[in-house]
Amino acid sequence: MSSLPELAVKRPTITITMVLLFVAWGSVSFFTMPRREDPEFTLKVAVVTTRWEGASAEQMEKLITDPLEDTIDGLEEVRLIRSTSSSEMSVIFVELEDWVPGARVDDAWDRVRARIRNVAMPDPAISPFLYDEFADTSVLLYAVHQQPVDGQTNIDSKFAYSHRQLDLFSERIRDSLRLLPGVSQVARFGVQDEAIYIETDEGTWSRIELTTNQIANLAQAQNIVAPGGRIDAEDGRFFVKPSGDVNAVEELDSLVVGVVPAAAGVNQVQLKDLGLSVRRGYADPPQRICRYGTPDLETSTIILAVSMKSGANIIDICSNAKTSVAQLQSTGVLPPDLAVSIISDQSDSVKKRIREVGVNIIEAILVVVVLVYLVVGFRTAAVMAANIPFVVISSLAIITLFGVQLEQMSLASMIISLGLLVDNAVQVCDQTRTNQIAGMAPREAAVKGAEMLGVSMLSGTGTTIAAFIPMLIAMDGANREFIYSLPITLSVMLAVSWLLAMTFCVILASWIIRPPKDLNHPTAPLPWLMKKLGSITWLPRRKRKTSSTPSPNKSESSNATQGIFYRLYGTTLRWTLRHRVATIVGAVAIFLLSTQLPVSSEFFPLTERDQFAVEVWLPESASIEQTNEVARQVEDMIRTLSPYIDEQGRSRERLLNMRTIVGGGGARWYLAWEPESAKPNYAEILIHTTDGKVTHEFSERLRVVAREGDSALGLSPIAGARVVPIELSLGPPADPVVLRIVGNGLADMNELRSAANRVKELVAAAPDTWDVNDSWGVPCQQLYVDVDANRASLSGIRNSEIASTLDAYFSGKLLTTYRENDRQIPVYFRLTPDSRKSLGTINDAHIESQIGKTSLAAVASVSPQWRPASIDRRDGNRTIEVRSRINVGASGNDITNQVFNSESMKELQAQLPPGFRVEIGGALEESMKAQWKMFKSFGLSFVAIFILLILQFNSIARTSIIIVTLPLALVGALTGLWMTGNAFGFMPQLGVLALFGIVLNSAILFVEFADIVTSQKGASLGRKLTRQEFQSAIVEAGQQRLMPIFLTTATTVGGLIPLALAGGPLWQGLAWLLIFGLTFATTLTLLLVPVLYSFLSPE
Repeated sequence: MSSLPELAVKRPTITITMVLLFVAWGSVSFFTMPRREDPEFTLKVAVVTTRWEGASAEQMEKLITDPLEDTIDGLEEVRLIRSTSSSEMSVIFVELEDWVPGARVDDAWDRVRARIRNVAMPDPAISPFLYDEFADTSVLLYAVHQQPVDGQTNIDSKFAYSHRQLDLFSERIRDSLRLLPGVSQVARFGVQDEAIYIETDEGTWSRIELTTNQIANLAQAQNIVAPGGRIDAEDGRFFVKPSGDVNAVEELDSLVVGVVPAAAGVNQVQLKDLGLSVRRGYADPPQRICRYGTPDLETSTIILAVSMKSGANIIDICSNAKTSVAQLQSTGVLPPDLAVSIISDQSDSVKKRIREVGVNIIEAILVVVVLVYLVVGFRTAAVMAANIPFVVISSLAIITLFGVQLEQMSLASMIISLGLLVDNAVQVCDQTRTNQIAGMAPREAAVKGAEMLGVSMLSGTGTTIAAFIPMLIAMDGANREFIYSLPITLSVMLAVSWLLAMTFCVILASWIIRPPKDLNHPTAPLPWLMKKLGSITWLPRRKRKTSSTPSPNKSESSNATQGIFYRLYGTTLRWTLRHRVATIVGAVAIFLLSTQLPVSSEFFPLTERDQFAVEVWLPESASIEQTNEVARQVEDMIRTLSPYIDEQGRSRERLLNMRTIVGGGGARWYLAWEPESAKPNYAEILIHTTDGKVTHEFSERLRVVAREGDSALGLSPIAGARVVPIELSLGPPADPVVLRIVGNGLADMNELRSAANRVKELVAAAPDTWDVNDSWGVPCQQLYVDVDANRASLSGIRNSEIASTLDAYFSGKLLTTYRENDRQIPVYFRLTPDSRKSLGTINDAHIESQIGKTSLAAVASVSPQWRPASIDRRDGNRTIEVRSRINVGASGNDITNQVFNSESMKELQAQLPPGFRVEIGGALEESMKAQWKMFKSFGLSFVAIFILLILQFNSIARTSIIIVTLPLALVGALTGLWMTGNAFGFMPQLGVLALFGIVLNSAILFVEFADIVTSQKGASLGRKLTRQEFQSAIVEAGQQRLMPIFLTTATTVGGLIPLALAGGPLWQGLAWLLIFGLTFATTLTLLLVPVLYSFLSPE
């Protein structure tokens, strides 16, 4: 190791060539390595969806959900099963254990598929479907819609595109996009399926003998795809295909259903003669309704969601997609009044973050140049600053070998490492300058300085790496994959910074750094200014002869006799050494006080994006048409609130565009966003703002106005619905306040509901909570058909015939499928809209059976009942989640803890029946899981650091001195978070690791220097040092380390200030933690570490 600087200086051409090759490699890697917004990882969640027409929530739970959960739970890979059973729908979320490797996830889903296929269903037509691409995140969302032609503000209804036309246009665009390299799939949302309906009113249908089965048989006979045979002739082989594709409405309207006698024989009776109408339209009610909107436009749309393949470059994919769409538009494939608007583009966020990292690197270089120039001059500043870009770019070449991509975590690690990688260069440059002032030649000064510091810097770098690498051990599963790039990138950059400091930086230092010509006339601006002001007394010092064994000599800027700052530090340090116990007690007291500061524990902060979502919830009994009407009201409110006046007094819009999906969620357009399954009482509005800085204000304003209205704007509150604006966070999709009420197995629903209501009252009473709700919602009214078994048996009617007839009347019975070119259009029989919407129709209904049609009233009675609309379960146990949103500035974790630990909650839990309990859920549960893994990582880091320090110093005492500084370094960190109002979340916890690294480096180098100074003094005296001499040596060592420690702190803090002021919620907490933490840690290293070291005095 000691020969590394010597080798670099002797072979500068080879060294510089190797560095430049790595820089070139890193530059190429930067432009070619994959890019994405979030780290690539396997989210081990799949969804099993089952539909059963006409079934109630309780039937779905007992006959569908329960047997499916039982069979899935038998797999050892399954960690959690949570389900929602609602009317006609069962949705089961299956989560795998974290230890399941990504390569085995597909195998696990195949085993789940095999198991659910063997579960007996109450109807052979019911088939559970497993969707294992639930976690795929769409990198680009397009809205395909019509726009007004030039010169018009509205779309002329006569020329408006039909849903079918939009469908065809979106298919053309989808086919073009999915051929692009790197695109895995292009999903479509908002497609309205065509359907043909044969309708009649109940009165007409009851009077004719025709049945739905007879119509189905006749329609299927007309519409065939059966082969007509094959003819082998002398000219070849020919296939016979009978014509069977009907002309939908006309053919079905004229369908012959019977004959009647006539004078000339018989007359055919067609469908239209019996009072049945045939019409072609779209699925009614639709599964989902999709709209696109701007401040001036509202129109139907189809959404295209583009997903990327593993290892692809998000910037290239989005750029190529935009080019492809532009080509379709410019070549006339798409008409000029068809717009393809971008709703969400993750590449913008990625480019912004990469740009921010570049700006931070430039800022760090400028800060280093300015600060070091002010203190020690331009030459030293130039060498230190030049080291930064070479380290960063060279590291890019190496991290690609570990499969690291440019994404959120790797970019975060680069920003964190900027404060660490400067340290090694600072140490080498400062010692080089010191050695030159001591009389060494530039080349020898650089080599000997690096050799003397090499082991200590390597130890400091190793301990910092040891602080981060255990994250790969403590984390597992998706968590490990998510943070994988962070410790890898940090470790590589720190290792490269040490290597370049020992080679490239040594060469630059020997070439560029020179001592001042006259020590009485400093050239650096700050010492020069202080001398002019009379604040510093510059004393000449005697040059020392060059020696082959350098000692930590004092430089111009580190001599205790040179300035008031050094004299002040020396005086302060001597005082602390005389009052060691008081100093230690004071440090411990300050530490204990800092741990009592009210720092919130919100683990995942909000992001500052140009997007937010609005969820619209109606009661569970609401229809999709009712939900659509309320969603339109919310859209109008959004448009009204969009205009604002900016700081320059200009009128601007907050809203760029928005996408509304009614009836369920759409694509997962953000990693932390979990789209809802099909729910007619739900709508999701994705709002794209003009600037991320207006997102928070826009969201809050909408929340308040939706609840309270605004008379000045003529806006009334949205009644009968929950309108919930949601800003995006960096954590998993979870409400800020969630408490679960769990009852074992099929627990009594009334008891569960009663407990949930009491918990809701406690949450609602807590300050800063709003939109308190529960996962079961309100009960819905159902029409219960009570069949009299005796009368039904005498009438020859079976229960299944009653169910199928009523289902056909109100939901529609599939008769056949009409084939039109490459499309298939279903044909349904049902009652007319007026009959379907009338509750009295069910009493007048006639049941089809083998013996004809019988009035339902003759065999059954109909009565309304209130039943659960939705039943949630968790690992087979009925569960109600009480959820709440929180006001801005409040901590959801703190509120959850307060409610859960309150006396009222303890009283409630004591009164719960056996088998019932209340659990913490939501953001706090996720935070507790993540924090436990982070604490486990901290523990492993502590052990690794301890072992490395023992190997270096071979001393428990010296190791303990350095280790003790770590918890005390938290004093400034916690104070900084408290003073700036930031939570101790994920990014600040990473900042703590970085803070530990800097504190360790400074402490290790101080102990190393103190050992050198004390040993040299002892050797020169030929005896053991007295306590006073030992403390004098400690003061001298501290004064020698003052300048490099100050430069490390000043350059790091200076580079973090822009990040703290304008870095957004992702970086502000981390930046302020490091700024305050480093400021206090510097004092800690310069005062407390010498005090602790003084206990090693030989006397």
